[in-house]
Amino acid sequence: METAHMPHLHTFHQPLPPMPMQHMPSLSHQPMSEQAQQDSIDRARAYKSRNKRPCDFCRYKKAACHLDSQPPCELCIRYNKECTFVESPAKRRRPNDVDGSISRRKSSGSFDQTVHIVGGSANTSYVNGGSMEMEHHISGWDDDMQAFNMPGMALTPGLGPPDFGPYDPALYQEPMTFDEFEPISASETPVETADHKHQANVHRSPKDASTAPILAPSPTGLHLPLDTTSGEPSLDNQASSNAQIVGMSGEIDPYLLSRYRYDQYNEATFKSIRIRKMNAASIAENSVPAFFTIAHNALASKAQPVETTDVMEQYRHEVEEMVNDDVGKRLIRLFYKYVQPYFPVLTREGRYVRDADGIREPRTVSTCILAAIYGHALPFCAWDEKLCVEVYTPPSADALFRIAWLACQPTMHTPSLAVLQTILLLVQRRPTNKHVSDTPVKWVMMTEAVSLAQALGLNRDPTDWPLPSWEIKVRKRLAWATFVQDKWLALNFGRASHIQADDWDVPALAETDFADADREGPDAPAGFWGQHFAKLAELTVIVDDIMHGLFSLRATKALQGSLDATLEVAKPLRIRLTEWHHSLPAGLLPLAGAGTGTAPSSSEKERDRRKSLSHDLDGNCSLYLAYITAKIELFRAMLRPEGTAANQAAVTALRTGALTVAREVFEFLEGLNARELEAFWASYARTNFTIASSFILLLFVTAPTTSDATECLSLLTAWRSLLRIKSRSCDLLNLALLRLDGVFVAGVERLIEISPAAARAWGESGLG
Repeated sequence: METAHMPHLHTFHQPLPPMPMQHMPSLSHQPMSEQAQQDSIDRARAYKSRNKRPCDFCRYKKAACHLDSQPPCELCIRYNKECTFVESPAKRRRPNDVDGSISRRKSSGSFDQTVHIVGGSANTSYVNGGSMEMEHHISGWDDDMQAFNMPGMALTPGLGPPDFGPYDPALYQEPMTFDEFEPISASETPVETADHKHQANVHRSPKDASTAPILAPSPTGLHLPLDTTSGEPSLDNQASSNAQIVGMSGEIDPYLLSRYRYDQYNEATFKSIRIRKMNAASIAENSVPAFFTIAHNALASKAQPVETTDVMEQYRHEVEEMVNDDVGKRLIRLFYKYVQPYFPVLTREGRYVRDADGIREPRTVSTCILAAIYGHALPFCAWDEKLCVEVYTPPSADALFRIAWLACQPTMHTPSLAVLQTILLLVQRRPTNKHVSDTPVKWVMMTEAVSLAQALGLNRDPTDWPLPSWEIKVRKRLAWATFVQDKWLALNFGRASHIQADDWDVPALAETDFADADREGPDAPAGFWGQHFAKLAELTVIVDDIMHGLFSLRATKALQGSLDATLEVAKPLRIRLTEWHHSLPAGLLPLAGAGTGTAPSSSEKERDRRKSLSHDLDGNCSLYLAYITAKIELFRAMLRPEGTAANQAAVTALRTGALTVAREVFEFLEGLNARELEAFWASYARTNFTIASSFILLLFVTAPTTSDATECLSLLTAWRSLLRIKSRSCDLLNLALLRLDGVFVAGVERLIEISPAAARAWGESGLG
């Protein structure tokens, strides 16, 4: 990503000359009564008023500009554009620099590129305007252009350069072209959370607007918008800027930033970026400083790769052609019902207009994430009272995921939570070929997700940061979603994780980290809906320690020849797994016959609840499979060292325990019925079933005695038969079956070097 470097204080350029007072716009086009003036101050005029002009992008598209309370409008959200109000609504005649003749730019689709220096004999072409072919459709900024800060937002005295001069309101007053809401700074925009009132402090009449000079907007002249639900500035809720965390060893030293002076909004403004302070770090308190750079998206306008406007619009058009708004609303509801409880990457909270269930209109959701949501919801159409009969021409999930991938790529230059949500949903997608393992592309996509999460500072604890509560919640959930996906894919691929424990500071998830609608409801299990994901995150921490302690390259070299050393590392991990299992609430345990073969202990109320839901989907079995897989990985590591006469008793005990786990996974799959198999499963569950196939095969080929080999072979053939039956209705099992079929067809004794006991059992079985 192309980013602007923070200049040293002495490199500030002189600001543009102040606008003469005779050229300043009047506050009113005609006299107003005292009551009318008071009304204009108390409330902002409705956006759909007749004399409210559309934003620049809506004007270019010749579309209605729908604003709920403040920018961005619906169309800009849909196409991921900056919602600006800087382009003139009418053709204007501007004096020429050389001879004073009237001229203007006629290049198709470009913003006006002229800055008028009032009070001189000539006007200077100062800013190179952005083309409409640019991704963000905004007028550009010359690198030497000084920021236009709003009154009251100047830096604390002493922060600016020596030649900054006295504060001049006329110089730093942002020019208002239209008599409409402008996204001005927080200090000039009172926010009333009850009715989301906003009042721009400067207005111009149409007459003033037509004659006043137009200055290209600066990417640093606006402060973060105040989130209307809590009054706290949001890092993500911005129409035209992106926030990235300052690292410990990068070009900007956070400990140097700790010595800067900040304004009342904890911000310091520079020529092309702003620095926001998130905590009062203290070495004495052993706290690490947290700062974010706030950069305008325009600074990345020339970054590559980038898509043209027409291509991005085509993506949106394709999504809307496949899924209309009515169907889209139903698909979003299906996602929240059948995916969100187990993979809570979305949020029902925030400033966007939502219905009673916290669900937004499809037209207000960006293309990339909307397509991904639709793709994940399509398998559950049978559970919608209308979509269940529209089965003849369903949208293509492959096409939707393709659009989601293509539409999110250009936006990675300006990262946001929505981009990360899209990538995580793409990683979560099931493979398109049920007989083929995941390609390296999924691991590459996971790399992108981790990189985005780190850029957004999701590996840091946001609990005490000055952010809206909804944003703190979603940041924690997205952090853990990234952590979970990365660790399980690392296990599946046999790769080293992208996330290191030394750089992870996110606290464990609690019930308060989920929105009310995501943890309550008549169908919620004992506790809350988010328990599944919270317990999965806890389990993944243990799995991470298993991978690091037993399967890293260094650990494998050190432990593969010593059973005693392996058992010493594995013992505390086995204890932690057992404790985790005992802590599972009854609602997350498999039903009788769908787990260990015994009915789990649960309250009468919980049994009644689950019985009433016996014909609804249950996605909790994905969690229990992950637990069994973690146990399998432990036994795989403990069975690596060669047995000796000295440790024969320990080896025998290990094989007994391993065979117990193998039976457990068999009984687990045997107990699964349609309500579990058709529910949501994590994308890595398919490989987890395949790992089980490999584990049972390993037990057979290494069996030390004939009785042991016979028992293992019996379990192996039963597992293969069970996979054949279950895979007819569940694509998750085809790869696990194919791996075993390949071995059986080739011949176990010809393909694998098996133990003498296994060879005898194989010969006696007649399978060869």
